[in-house]
Amino acid sequence: MDVVIPAHNEESVVGQAIRRWSAGPRRVRCVVVANGCADRTAQAARAAIGPGDVVLETSTPGKANALNLGDESCTTFPRAYVDADVAIDAAGLLRLGEALTESGALLAAPSLRLRTGEASWLVRRYLSAWQQLPGVRDSSAGRGVYVLSAAGHARVFPLPESLIADDGYVARRIGAEERIILPEVEVAVTPVRTIRAMIRRRIRVGAGNRQLAAMGLPPATGAAGPGAVAKLVRTGAVRPLDAAVFVAVSLIVRALDLVRRVRGQSVSWGTDRGSVK
Repeated sequence: MDVVIPAHNEESVVGQAIRRWSAGPRRVRCVVVANGCADRTAQAARAAIGPGDVVLETSTPGKANALNLGDESCTTFPRAYVDADVAIDAAGLLRLGEALTESGALLAAPSLRLRTGEASWLVRRYLSAWQQLPGVRDSSAGRGVYVLSAAGHARVFPLPESLIADDGYVARRIGAEERIILPEVEVAVTPVRTIRAMIRRRIRVGAGNRQLAAMGLPPATGAAGPGAVAKLVRTGAVRPLDAAVFVAVSLIVRALDLVRRVRGQSVSWGTDRGSVK
């Protein structure tokens, strides 16, 4: 299996990621694309790679561009696309590929586990509600990992290089009935620590969703807003306190995003260290 790893200023984590995927029988080939880096990401990657692995460098920042460049160096399917800062091992990636082949689906993704130990109390309350939303549980986006079959790859690549959210684009191009999420394969994602960072993150998610809508892509399946949280409170799936924090943060995000758009401020692809999508 080929694995494309876009890496923007990921010097501190990229080597560890490559070594994790190299453990055990080596059936995973890493293609690292260091894009627009101001640190030693490329050097750290080269120090960790094994035979057959590739490290590419480009001065052009942008995740979609990096994914496209890395994709051009791949030769096999299923093919994985993995953020450098998420925790998933080679066995998990290979299992996703096997499930994809067995099922005939176009996309496979792992289940999501949030590592919130270092996050603030408000972030933990927000995420406790967020991760129960149908639009989060049922989506392949937000995990930092997806695996494509040859047919799935033909559906989505090459990616539009102006994309704010590549995984959101892929999730909307490949419908829920064409993808599988494996509960036995888990990816651990470390969210942002502060509520201020979470608000910035949600503003960018909203901008990404508007961009996808402008491309004519269908909306994501499953509800994911304050109304959905209210329903989950009534069923006991979400605690009222967590729901209250979620709704308050959502309202703040909407207000700040409106101000940003009135002022004509743009939102780019950006990078939030270990943030949820």
